[in-house]
Amino acid sequence: MPSTTPSQPKIAIIGPGPVGLTLANILQRNGITSFTVFERDTGQRGLAAAGLLEAFNRVARPEGEAVRAVRKDGVLTWDENDGQENDHAASKESGRKPDAESRGRPEIDRAALRALLLSALPPERIVWGKHVSSLSPVPGTATAAAKWTINFSGDGDAPPQLQPQCDLPSFTGIVALDAWLDDVEGRRPDVARFIGRGSRFTFPADRALIFQRHGDGSARCYACVRFSDDAEAANATTNADAAVVEARIAASLGLEETAETGRGGIDWDVPGVRRRFLETYFGDYTAEAREAVLALTQRPVLRPLYMLPVGLTWPSRPGVTVLGDAAHLMTPFAGVGVNIGMVDALELAEGIVEYVKKGAEQGAASLAEVIGDYEKSMWARSSRDAAKTAHALEVQLQEDGCEKMVELMSGGGAGPQ
Repeated sequence: MPSTTPSQPKIAIIGPGPVGLTLANILQRNGITSFTVFERDTGQRGLAAAGLLEAFNRVARPEGEAVRAVRKDGVLTWDENDGQENDHAASKESGRKPDAESRGRPEIDRAALRALLLSALPPERIVWGKHVSSLSPVPGTATAAAKWTINFSGDGDAPPQLQPQCDLPSFTGIVALDAWLDDVEGRRPDVARFIGRGSRFTFPADRALIFQRHGDGSARCYACVRFSDDAEAANATTNADAAVVEARIAASLGLEETAETGRGGIDWDVPGVRRRFLETYFGDYTAEAREAVLALTQRPVLRPLYMLPVGLTWPSRPGVTVLGDAAHLMTPFAGVGVNIGMVDALELAEGIVEYVKKGAEQGAASLAEVIGDYEKSMWARSSRDAAKTAHALEVQLQEDGCEKMVELMSGGGAGPQ
């Protein structure tokens, strides 16, 4: 392990999803190697700063940004699929960027992005099979944990001492039945055509069907239902979990005392359970839409959606900070997620690089000031995106949600007030 100079702080990066790994790559590219990434499992500006934009373009899917919006009665309100497939195929042959990519939002699967970022880091910088559960301040210093000068957490995997002090994420009242199908083109070409090349959305009141195609050939669906009253009840408890909603769903499906429920809740692997769920909550959708969900038979699980408060801030503390989901957890309804987290990584890394370059120069910022400046900028940026996301959630989960989504995408919809 390289030695640490006084001007190069010892850095622990905890919970490294794409955001934490982007931070590590930018630091390394700028000659700062005094970091360790802790992994408990065995935004393009950020990728450019990490020297990985060319590699990103090789694995990104410009065609994946194609959006199809369809009302629950099957009426198409928006479609970006025209010409995408042939255009992208031609670009692979010629190396030309397809026109869709010029819109600036090419898709990349999270697993592929994570693998890309990991592959660029030296193996000795990553500690596998380790999870940081707690940190302790060192008496008489501005350091948290004796071995580390500064600790960062990204992508939501933060020990309690790194989580924002003022609020925990609250349950939105929305749960999503999440299901997959590998090789959708080969196994269910009809479902592949139904989804399109990228994503397909249907938004009536308090419900949503969201389909996505992935670069590995798989397809994914989120069948979302909102239970506003249950959100209030869950958030009134100390753990704010969504068990009350799953119990309500089980009751509505007649599963209270059947073999299809157990300690872990509803057994979503039972085909009849998924069908009853769709008939109960999506019975007014087209039969084609319900059958498309049922065709995705792999890895079904019910996921509650959480969010941190819009405009969240906290007292800055020397030696520790958070970024990504750990700092500004949002729902996926505006599609900004990992992109703003990677901007977090970029801005934080730029501050650290400047700190190391200036060293002990007169007037140079202290490490605590670097963290404080990063947090102020991050709070301002993330509050705008959090407000945008909260607004998109409310707008899209209306009876005319698809029309509202089209207004937002075309620039005609009013933004958050």
